[in-house]
Amino acid sequence: MYHLIKTITTIDNHTLLAVFRDGMEKTYDIRQLYSDYPQFKILEENNSLFKQVRISGSAGYAIYWNDDLDLSSEEIWASGIPTGIKHPLSDIEQMAVNLTYARASVNMTQRDLGQATGIYQGDISDIETGKANPSVKTLSRLAEGMGMRLKIEFVPKN
Repeated sequence: MYHLIKTITTIDNHTLLAVFRDGMEKTYDIRQLYSDYPQFKILEENNSLFKQVRISGSAGYAIYWNDDLDLSSEEIWASGIPTGIKHPLSDIEQMAVNLTYARASVNMTQRDLGQATGIYQGDISDIETGKANPSVKTLSRLAEGMGMRLKIEFVPKN
């Protein structure tokens, strides 16, 4: 399963606030890294560097501070503490999350899915990150490529 980061911010000298693409929010105390990864200790000594945290690339698989300091989204997901807040997702964001989870559930990479459907891997990436607004026809091709069927629902607003 992929737990991709949508936004990352600092909330004090040692804690990150991550919002994942599925809307879940978690805090992560970087001090837990100091004993196993002493290179992270510089973040304790250099608060301005700590505040420069960024998401690596557009997909959200990792965060970084510089060429020597990065952290995977999976580590933050696994060791982070849920805040109890779930951010609402737009329809495009929810579709992107659903596609990503569906693809992971059948153990396919974006490349595998592209080969199965004839859709470029880069286009699949754009759909999964919410940058593209695919047609129902494209979504049906993706579902077919995963051995699934597409189901679209209209549900009451909460």
